[in-house]
Amino acid sequence: MKATAPSPSSVSGYPGCVVGPQRCRAGSLRLLVWLLAALLAWPAWGQAGVAELSVTAYGRQRLDLETGRTVLEDGGELVDRTSGVRIAAAWIAYLDGIEVVARGVTLDGDVGRVEAGEIAVDLLGGRLQATGGVRWLRPGVDVTGRSLWFDVGAGVAGLVGGIEATAPEVSAAEVWIELASGRVLLVGPYRYADGRLVLTGGADAALQLDVVEVAGVPGYDARSAVDPDWAETVARLRGEPWAAAGE
Repeated sequence: MKATAPSPSSVSGYPGCVVGPQRCRAGSLRLLVWLLAALLAWPAWGQAGVAELSVTAYGRQRLDLETGRTVLEDGGELVDRTSGVRIAAAWIAYLDGIEVVARGVTLDGDVGRVEAGEIAVDLLGGRLQATGGVRWLRPGVDVTGRSLWFDVGAGVAGLVGGIEATAPEVSAAEVWIELASGRVLLVGPYRYADGRLVLTGGADAALQLDVVEVAGVPGYDARSAVDPDWAETVARLRGEPWAAAGE
């Protein structure tokens, strides 16, 4: 299985949004951060090794002597005993401490359910990719997109390809999130609706959202001027090819 990141573009050159800087309540994108936090347990598997997981095969399984991978041909389940994160998939292949690849995947955890056509985890490199359509469901939340990327070393995740959230209402071509700070970059065309406040931007426009707190209530400051270091990080990750050892 091979995957290539979206074609790079000049993030630092994105034009601004159609409105000036605004302050928004922390709602839509903080929920996306919760989704990504649920996936943090996956790269941690590399530290303990797949042997620390609870593995259940639905049917046939085999050891690929050439690659050393264990393949659950009829699918199965992997449960992380520490986090309680559970994935069920129609096909799973894993190499202890190296990688996990699964197809027809459902992930269940405290933050709800994540569905994806395929998930590949590079345990050594600390990277995760979900492709083939990604959907996150929990009470009051329904977020869809084409793919999701997570780089542990960079501490950055990206949701790529027609991101739509019907509850709450947000859409963008791409959404990039720095997990440590909560800093967000929306790549247009985007639409961010928070009550009567609606922020929009055209193709390749960018909107940076910085976490702020006013009277104890978390929110976002929105601005079209993207921090140079943040723009550089996103540009690098967008243009970086990545391949799991997969098929």
